[in-house]
Amino acid sequence: MYRIGEFARLSGLTVDTLYHYEKIRILVPSYVDKYSGYRYYEAKQLVTVNKIMALKDADFSLDEIAGLLNNDIPLFILIEMLEDKSLSLEEKLNKEANRLERLRTNIFLIKNGGIPIMNEITMKRVEPILMASVRKSFHSSRFDDELEAMWKDVNDYIDEKGGKRTIPCMMLYHIGWGEMDGTSKLDVEVAEPITKAFESNEKIAVYELPAVEKMACIVHKGPFSTIGKTFDALFSWIKENGYSKIGPIREIYHKGEWETNDTNEYITELQIPIE
Repeated sequence: MYRIGEFARLSGLTVDTLYHYEKIRILVPSYVDKYSGYRYYEAKQLVTVNKIMALKDADFSLDEIAGLLNNDIPLFILIEMLEDKSLSLEEKLNKEANRLERLRTNIFLIKNGGIPIMNEITMKRVEPILMASVRKSFHSSRFDDELEAMWKDVNDYIDEKGGKRTIPCMMLYHIGWGEMDGTSKLDVEVAEPITKAFESNEKIAVYELPAVEKMACIVHKGPFSTIGKTFDALFSWIKENGYSKIGPIREIYHKGEWETNDTNEYITELQIPIE
């Protein structure tokens, strides 16, 4: 048998908690020395501790736990009750996770000035956006292979740092879409918006993308293979209205392969900062 201090260490409970559990009759010492008052517990009582902790995690009150344990309900019934509670908790957590994702998405959309009306060119202000990104220059012929590696690098680093992403992700074209030099060189950045900052490393930059007072925007619906025509329309609008581009082009992926297998349902917002 174990004295109360030893049992406290084994069970992970405090001595004060053990005294309280004794008082409300949910975990009573196996033996109390009538002369010294020392309390002793048996190893098998650790199972009772497990029951108490499971019932507490299942949101049963201590009074309810006392009633269940003191009435000696069959073990299989206790297990069924706990499994029902665990399924209910899992369902609740899934709902809360979905609600959190919607909240973070809507926070991003507020920063992003909303989503422009489909097929219409609009101008809006975009708020600062905290993100983790990786930027690289390469020949356009290596576009797909380079991007796959870049997305992996940035997402692996976010996971390593325990970071939380918001939706949607984006790409920034520092050189590209009509600006490529004679060698077809691209300079692109893949970025995941995040909720809190953490340190950068030699490859991944963590920083706040600055606000843009005037952002020309259009939404492209459909596969990436046809996105060039949408970009051409946006560039033409900028030129016709006497504006000029002043920063990297942004592609924001509101709906993609993570939601649908039909490329015709992809929704990509194109943004160009102007003055």
